[in-house]
Amino acid sequence: MAKTKPQAGPGETAEYASAAAASGESRPNQLPPGGGATAGAKGDCGCGGGAGASGGMMGGSASLPPGVGDAAPSLRPPEEGAGAGITAWLNNKRITGLWTINQNRNSWVAVDGVGWKKLVNNSDSAIVALTVLGSHAREKNSVVNYREEADGMIREMYVW
Repeated sequence: MAKTKPQAGPGETAEYASAAAASGESRPNQLPPGGGATAGAKGDCGCGGGAGASGGMMGGSASLPPGVGDAAPSLRPPEEGAGAGITAWLNNKRITGLWTINQNRNSWVAVDGVGWKKLVNNSDSAIVALTVLGSHAREKNSVVNYREEADGMIREMYVW
């Protein structure tokens, strides 16, 4: 494993990343596979941050610097969905991206024409099942029907 310089995660400064590395804090500090030289450009990964932006810190929010809570994708959808604020089934959609971080129950999918949607986080088995369904739909470019409630989370998904 090659040695790399510590990188700042979301909401961190370079000084914080260096201090964390000096204190021996364990956290990701390498580029993702295939990151290359262009992965550091803002927006290349669709997450709105530079390389390692999805690398977050390990542990709970107690180890985070002030002002940094649960991470979320920073890429904003081009427009709000027509059903914002209500429970609705959205049919014939496609999953165009997945985003997860090393935090408990924090997984998102990018839905074509809608934007980033958080997967329900009420149980470990629910979020794992929905993440697997989302990754399968993304890999196979399958049609997806999903149920979104007023909180904006996907609670049920069918992949065809």
